[in-house]
Amino acid sequence: MFEDERIVQAVNAPTSDFREVRGRSSVVAFFLGIAIIAACIFLGHRYVLFPILALSFLVTLVWRKAPRPWIFLVSILAASPVALSRQKIEPNLIFALWFVVFNIRYLFKLPKWIYVTAALAVLGIFTGAINWISGDVVRNLVQQGAYAYTYVIGTFILLPVVYSRMGESQDHAANLQGLLFCLIIPSTLILCLTKWFGTPFNVWEASLRGDQSAGYIMYRLGKAYVNFMRTEVGFIFAALTCASTAIVVSQVKRLYRLLGGVCLALNTTLLLVTGSLGSIIACLCGLAAVFYGQFRTVKITRVLASATVIACMLLLIWGLSPGSVKEYLGKHYQARASAGTDQDRFMLWGRAVEQILDHPEGVGWTVSVGDRVRSVIHNEYLGYAVSYGVTGGLAYASLVAGLMIYFLQCRKRRTEDHSALAINLAGLGVVAALAVNSMTDHVASSRWYFNAIWSVIWYSYFCSRAPQTGTVPKGI
Repeated sequence: MFEDERIVQAVNAPTSDFREVRGRSSVVAFFLGIAIIAACIFLGHRYVLFPILALSFLVTLVWRKAPRPWIFLVSILAASPVALSRQKIEPNLIFALWFVVFNIRYLFKLPKWIYVTAALAVLGIFTGAINWISGDVVRNLVQQGAYAYTYVIGTFILLPVVYSRMGESQDHAANLQGLLFCLIIPSTLILCLTKWFGTPFNVWEASLRGDQSAGYIMYRLGKAYVNFMRTEVGFIFAALTCASTAIVVSQVKRLYRLLGGVCLALNTTLLLVTGSLGSIIACLCGLAAVFYGQFRTVKITRVLASATVIACMLLLIWGLSPGSVKEYLGKHYQARASAGTDQDRFMLWGRAVEQILDHPEGVGWTVSVGDRVRSVIHNEYLGYAVSYGVTGGLAYASLVAGLMIYFLQCRKRRTEDHSALAINLAGLGVVAALAVNSMTDHVASSRWYFNAIWSVIWYSYFCSRAPQTGTVPKGI
């Protein structure tokens, strides 16, 4: 599965501490990651917490100077549906923390613009604490600390540090292997297993919603509880669809394109089943960004051919979808189109804006506003502003905008390495979809999905910063 990774040329040694290792270590990392996820699912967080804490310490200590195997392992763990401890800390963020402890110098090697967004977000944590650090101080501190660790420290600092060394790798084929085998396939596999073999445990509660009950099912897989509510799960399917498409339309190995096509079909099918209109629209925007990025790199005829193939695949998937799925989507669309003002997104956003005006410093992590009657904000930008104040909202918006600008600029570069191009397109597609979806829904509704999506984004970002080797021949 993983090829032997080439040794970086000696001429590059003085300027890079990225040490390539033999492919066997990457294979070990892959199966170790799968084993950890399996243990989490079948044993639950109570029985794996301390073993994973010990294992993460040892593995990070041993592999801290072998970037690729360690990064592959951490990437696979982003697919774990089981968080550690009652505070729900994701396993990959535990590994990331150990890495910072052992290699604190990497905190100071990030691009400067990331420090600006991180500083704004961290400032929002402290300003928002004014409103929640009262009552049961210890309980609130632990709860809000866990939220901040995932949604601020993890997203803005730890994940960038984890993947920052990928910017020094010149083996783009191995980088693409990491994106496909360690990020796209594991998450797709776990989600499919949940849908096919998981046990619904809130059927009665979901049935209260009548015809829309299918969009509010939650599953139990082993001892893991997986949220399949449409607004929570929809976007990870959209993001994985965009990343898979980027591989399918690129001139990489046939095996990778085939596996990407399988992931594309599975994620698109499950996206339709969820009935999340916002995620479907975001997915289409992400796909448009992928083809737009491809247009600036290869000939227009190949872009049109790629778009046609993907469109035919999507139409085929829609045509083969059960009639119940089509009926459900139709009813859901009509319900959304004819919804009253209480359910209108503008009404919800208005309440969020009022909350921000009342508490511009933030109130601590939340996705809802209101006193007696609370309503979900359905907007990630406003959600960060409500939670971590004006600076927090500005930090999240700046982070998304900065990544979008980078990938749009990156698409102008021409490279003869199609693996590098595929990673660029994957990052552009996912970020574009994220930017759209964050306007109407909460990516952060599920910590697992949120963490996995941002792992794909940061992996793609730093791999795209790796040295390019040439230009694409005009005939391609």
